[in-house]
Amino acid sequence: MTPAAPASNAPPTPPGRLTVPASPDEIRPFLAALDRWIAALRASLDQLDAGAQLASDPAAHTADISLAMSLWQSIAARRDELLTTWDSGRVGPDELSKLAVLMWGRLPDPLGAASAFTLTEAGTLAAALTDRLTAALSTDAVAGSGVAATITAVRAAIARGRAQADVLGMARSRIDAIESQLDGALAGKDRDRITTTVTALDAEISIIERDLIKEAGLRTGTAHLLASLRAHYAQLETRAPSVEALAERCRSRITGAPNVDVPKVGELGPPPDATTTAATAAEWAAARAELKHYAAGLDRCAIAMNDAERQYGTPLTARDDLRGLLGAYRNRVERSGLAEDVPLSDAYRAAHDVLWSAPCDLARAQDLVNRYLHAVRIAVGADHVVEGEHP
Repeated sequence: MTPAAPASNAPPTPPGRLTVPASPDEIRPFLAALDRWIAALRASLDQLDAGAQLASDPAAHTADISLAMSLWQSIAARRDELLTTWDSGRVGPDELSKLAVLMWGRLPDPLGAASAFTLTEAGTLAAALTDRLTAALSTDAVAGSGVAATITAVRAAIARGRAQADVLGMARSRIDAIESQLDGALAGKDRDRITTTVTALDAEISIIERDLIKEAGLRTGTAHLLASLRAHYAQLETRAPSVEALAERCRSRITGAPNVDVPKVGELGPPPDATTTAATAAEWAAARAELKHYAAGLDRCAIAMNDAERQYGTPLTARDDLRGLLGAYRNRVERSGLAEDVPLSDAYRAAHDVLWSAPCDLARAQDLVNRYLHAVRIAVGADHVVEGEHP
């Protein structure tokens, strides 16, 4: 954003005359300068308007502010007409003549009739009004303190702080005290005291508002944590019966099955919900601490369940893999025309009987499957018999 120029800056003077159109090379820089000047004027007027509203007697400046704003609107409207006619420099003699009239002719009033001022005169008057307002407000205790904008920000922060404190159920006595200090300083009309007090209160209310936002975030995080723990607990509770069934199946089907306890989720119970009764910051802090403690226990339960599922599932998966491997090699034997080979059939049957027995001795089954695979590879010519080895 272009910084606001000092209010005493005079508006740029249009090139040419009413009856002598300027050249495009003269009009182009003028329009750019006019646009910058209008933006700076508006920034100054907005700042002065804010200061006037905080002045000791705001009504004393209302007329000047209104007139300056009205002039600015007329000037800005004429600038828009100039830019439309200029059309990024695509102009001929007719457009240049119209631009001369717009630059040197009188501005319209709010009803569209010709006013008393040309563009340059309106700009000069607006600049003079801005200087007058600047001088008047500089002598005002509040507006001239240099912290007028900060006063507005502090009052807004006080209002936000009150609303947040009410929602969070927290004391707002310090916020009320800050407002009383601010009102007292402004009523005293001592510029130095106003500046010092407003600066200090601005820093303090910022800290209070930051702490309130932090507390709101912590409470929201606590509520999210509770929802997450509920979902995790429900998931473990739903999963527990399947892990129990897996453990029972492993114990009944595998010799030397693991002896691992499947955690009882129900013994832990659902997450405690202290958030429904928490009102003060201390109660919310206690609720957070309780949920964090519960979360640690739930995590341990989940880890134990994962371990039980892995330990009981691994032997069953190994048995199923051996069954699949044995079947695949049996198919290979049949495709090779060796289905009636007696030694291969005996080796297959020995491995099959152990794999399909309950409980299954995995170590013996692994050994028998390996023997069968080796025999099949030799029979189909994939391996060679080692001297002294019985195929």
